[in-house]
Amino acid sequence: MNVLGAARRLWRSATPRALRQAAGPLLNHALEAYVRSVARRPHGADTASGPIKVVGYFAGSHGIAASAHLAARAFEALGVSVERVDVTDAKLGWTGRLADPVAASAWIFHLNPPELLAAMACLGPDKLLGPRYGYWAWELPRAPARWLTEAALVDEVWAPSRYTAQALAGAAAPVRVVPHPLVLEDFAKVKPAPRHARFQGVCVFDFNSSLARKNPQGAIAAWARAFGDDLDCELTLKTQNGAVFPEARATLKAMAPVNVRIVDETWPYAEVQALIAGADVLVSLHRAEGFGLTPAEAMALGTPVLATAWSGVLDFMDETCALLVPAAQIAVADPQGVYGGGQAWAEPDLAAAAAALVRLRDEPGLGRRLAEAGRARVASQLSPQAWFETLPASVQAAARRLRT
Repeated sequence: MNVLGAARRLWRSATPRALRQAAGPLLNHALEAYVRSVARRPHGADTASGPIKVVGYFAGSHGIAASAHLAARAFEALGVSVERVDVTDAKLGWTGRLADPVAASAWIFHLNPPELLAAMACLGPDKLLGPRYGYWAWELPRAPARWLTEAALVDEVWAPSRYTAQALAGAAAPVRVVPHPLVLEDFAKVKPAPRHARFQGVCVFDFNSSLARKNPQGAIAAWARAFGDDLDCELTLKTQNGAVFPEARATLKAMAPVNVRIVDETWPYAEVQALIAGADVLVSLHRAEGFGLTPAEAMALGTPVLATAWSGVLDFMDETCALLVPAAQIAVADPQGVYGGGQAWAEPDLAAAAAALVRLRDEPGLGRRLAEAGRARVASQLSPQAWFETLPASVQAAARRLRT
């Protein structure tokens, strides 16, 4: 019986709309409690069978969506057939999409805890048979306390970096470091976008990901310090969702000199990759990264990276393959409210960043060496095979059985 679906239909047919709206918060709380309770019941974690199912926002254009795509693509690159389960439209509601129990060798949820609850409610938490893994990204030194308790929803939490794994210390499930996998052959097919200047930089971010954390202001300031208003040196800020934060977007535009171009549009990610591939440098003066997927992809594309020497990027990046910018620790302050206070993150040295940019422009051989070293680092540490070896033995065994 589809309990969630039946309850939802009964509630909607028998209850006035005004009462439904008034009771919404209480019902959501009850639904969350129900999902937690059912998810913690025995679900065949030790008797897995069936396909590997990767669950995520496959229709999205943000980092969480990219995470699911990359995992599915890595399995396929290794010859393992996987099923993609798209929950882009999942909301916390009494739906229960799965009419019957579905067994899988692994349910891999590329969703953080709030989104995971909604996806489980959408699918039906009593229908998900087999081991469950949650792939979680967090950017500060300590994850929210609720995340630690919500780890009980899955059998194991996968973190993209040692930094994030440390932030999840004390979680109610084991935590494993599983970096994002990158298929170099895919990146070799990307055609670089046309250039706009002799020396081209790019900075990529999403306003929803916190302007304070991504720190494009630092990228603008370092670029201006390095090159003034020299039109032969252009920085493109490629962002999206600026319309949701018009004041923040206006602030960026006001501080940008004539050689900083701001493009606030949602593009297919293939176009974003082409933009990065056509640049001389990707600038990521972040204050914190759970992993640093955009810098990693830039390395796969053969674009040198200038990045803050702190947090998740240090798992795959050092002075031999990137320009690392020293940083001090400062208290977290996020005007958008995405991240609360009480913790610390990095404040990159803008003078050092500017000096590194000038050096990169003036030493063409440096860029070529960094590009080569970056691709080699991706091949050795972030390849599908290297990623596969970080997975639990049971998932590896299931994948070998499912190889086509």
